[in-house]
Amino acid sequence: MSKPIAHLLALLTALAALLLAPSLAGPAPQDEGLDFEALAKAFATDHGLDGLDEWDVDFRAVLDQGYAHVALGIFDVYYPVSGLEDGKNAAMFQELCGLLLEVQKLWLESMQPHVGKLREPLDDLEDVQKWVAKWKTSALRKIDPEESLDLADQLKTSDRQREAIARLQASFLEGDGLGIEREGALSSPLILLPTREEFVRLMCYAGLIYEHDRDAYWTDETHTWIEGRISDMRALALEYTDPVHPLDITRGRDMNIKHDDELQQHVVQRAYLSLLQNYFGEHLDPAVAVGLAINTDIDVFGKDHARLEGDPRGNSTPPREVFVPGGNPNGGYLPPLSAESHWREFEGEFRFVTKLQQAQKAGNETGQDSREKLRSFALKDAEAGQYIVHAPFLGTPAFDKGMPPELYVGEYMEFFRAYRTGFAHFLRTGAGKNERESKELFGQLMVAMAQANLTYDDQRSFEELIQDIYGVPLSSAEPDTKTDLEGRFIKWLDKQ
Repeated sequence: MSKPIAHLLALLTALAALLLAPSLAGPAPQDEGLDFEALAKAFATDHGLDGLDEWDVDFRAVLDQGYAHVALGIFDVYYPVSGLEDGKNAAMFQELCGLLLEVQKLWLESMQPHVGKLREPLDDLEDVQKWVAKWKTSALRKIDPEESLDLADQLKTSDRQREAIARLQASFLEGDGLGIEREGALSSPLILLPTREEFVRLMCYAGLIYEHDRDAYWTDETHTWIEGRISDMRALALEYTDPVHPLDITRGRDMNIKHDDELQQHVVQRAYLSLLQNYFGEHLDPAVAVGLAINTDIDVFGKDHARLEGDPRGNSTPPREVFVPGGNPNGGYLPPLSAESHWREFEGEFRFVTKLQQAQKAGNETGQDSREKLRSFALKDAEAGQYIVHAPFLGTPAFDKGMPPELYVGEYMEFFRAYRTGFAHFLRTGAGKNERESKELFGQLMVAMAQANLTYDDQRSFEELIQDIYGVPLSSAEPDTKTDLEGRFIKWLDKQ
């Protein structure tokens, strides 16, 4: 059953309670909250948007005219010119641009077994990588806001590099990496905002002009967000809220205090979700999408330090489409998770397979047959001990599951995060008879989803596409190796 990735981006909002954020018109009293309208109008004034409404504002044009930007494959990346005046910010922006290209290189390479050699887009990507690597921080700090803000115009760029930049974006938009033909596809804008103030004011402005969505932008949790969506644009805060002054958006907390790559992973993970959304829309199950995004972080960095996934808006949960198995279909409250969860013990280095194996073995109970043992996983609480949960956890068969007792909800959320990451890794490497066949089947699935997303008449869900490609359902009421893919996965887990 397919569910929108846009909703997926809120899937683990319960985890969001470990993030932070402040208020942008100066220190606001803790009991008064944000003055959304004032912040929105200040943003409008700064960007020459006073008096405009929803019908007058072209957000892409606002970005093009107000932010430094660069075309990097499927992404159009935006950054405030004023933010680049800081040398540290400029260096980080350059690093992030390089990482966004690396993510797309991994994507192309993962598609090669099915699509064939992708020499031309890979060659262009390498040329663009070399161009980005040669940027000078001093040049980024001197971007002229009165000139074209396209970095290809402001920085030293040869004709060959310009051609490579244009071809690379065309290749991703047209679907060359998937061996398909897309017409009229748009890029995925990423707005990188180095301060809490710029991020929160942008969210407030979106609520000002999109009056029908105002309640979604002007909330008690807006100051805690690290991501926001405006149409097809993804805005990413590059600071957490200040833990001492959370409503003061002129303050922020460095994302890399604990890990020196947490900010980078935050951007890579969400950029990858944008790539998936661009190609697959509602045809990719959000649980699998987030699992793929976490795996991509691990591919790039070796470990997983991105503490959240999805659209972290406080600790309220969205409807069932973006929730965990057994979650309240109407949304509700979940307790925050500890950033020191034992599930993060190996920091994702082994795709969480080791932790899942441990939970699977700990879930074995007297009298279970071999299949029941594979389906059982233990949740742990320091005081209450173990609580056993049972597969299925994926697809429609998991919809009617009940949630564990409240004491174990946070542990269950961490378990499910690990479970879908492991399953996504299994899809890429272990769902076929061998790794080569697994990669081929994975490529076929990606192409099938992209084609379904292009065809109005193709209403096949993710689960139906899984059935078509793998010859078995995604899951069943009692997952088993002979009947469904989730059954194969839990058997695969046991054998790793």
